[in-house]
Amino acid sequence: MDIAVPDIGIEVPEISQIAFVTENLDEAMERYRRTLGIEPWDVYYIGPPEHEDGYYYGEPTNPAFDIGYAECGDLEVEIIEPLEGSSVHRDFLDEHGEGIHHIACFEFDDPYNAAETITNSGIPIVQEGKWYDTHYIYFDTTDLLDGLYFETLAGGDIDPGPKYVYPMSSDGDATEDDINY
Repeated sequence: MDIAVPDIGIEVPEISQIAFVTENLDEAMERYRRTLGIEPWDVYYIGPPEHEDGYYYGEPTNPAFDIGYAECGDLEVEIIEPLEGSSVHRDFLDEHGEGIHHIACFEFDDPYNAAETITNSGIPIVQEGKWYDTHYIYFDTTDLLDGLYFETLAGGDIDPGPKYVYPMSSDGDATEDDINY
């Protein structure tokens, strides 16, 4: 088969994550909870001051996001609501609306070597940053993977704990009845 796709020369050990972007994180988590039974969601704020060394198409950026994480078998499901700053997540929402944004592999033996191999094949890094000890890297695979970005990360040993868990408990925190559809 003759297609214009580079042979990168790496083997992805697993797809660790599938990620979606949304305009309203709480509504999206509730939709996935009701439709697919995915819960609970650990919700994190990723932004200043802990987010640093951010780059968007090679230019410094300091975006902020609310992100929900849930497990679905061995796969992590991530939903991202961009809050401020330039990001490929905001670009995607503005161009396509809500939907599947990227797939990720977090199981490379050497994620920096994998990133170098990917970029050496002509696939550029479009966004990266650090949050605590986690360095995330997005590659522009949208033309190659049917509109999806590809992400990997290095580090990730520090977990400051979620901002909240959704659905929230009955201890006075918000419940699904507090969400307006």
